[in-house]
Amino acid sequence: MTESFSYTKTAGITYAVRDSHFGEQEIHENDILGLVAKDIAAVTQDIESAVMAVLDRIIDDESGLITMLYGEDVTADDAEVIADAVREKYPDLDLEMQRGGQSVYYYLISVE
Repeated sequence: MTESFSYTKTAGITYAVRDSHFGEQEIHENDILGLVAKDIAAVTQDIESAVMAVLDRIIDDESGLITMLYGEDVTADDAEVIADAVREKYPDLDLEMQRGGQSVYYYLISVE
């Protein structure tokens, strides 16, 4: 089980709580942030764009399963719209979408 963790990549979709800078990126309060490890993979106004940006970054040829947990501020219908977009872009990967109910993060994502 511990060995399998080394093959799992994670990401999160959240929002900026204040104006700031990260490297060369200018971030404004309420921007949507796509986080991968200790890096900001996306700064956008659109949750779907952030999801796709982080997935593009963490999916590789060895990937087979995407697991997404949607947060307390996401409706089941909104999660299904995202799930449909992910399935369309990555038809060869399995997708599990579950309600996580977490605060702050719209989505927590793992790819293995």
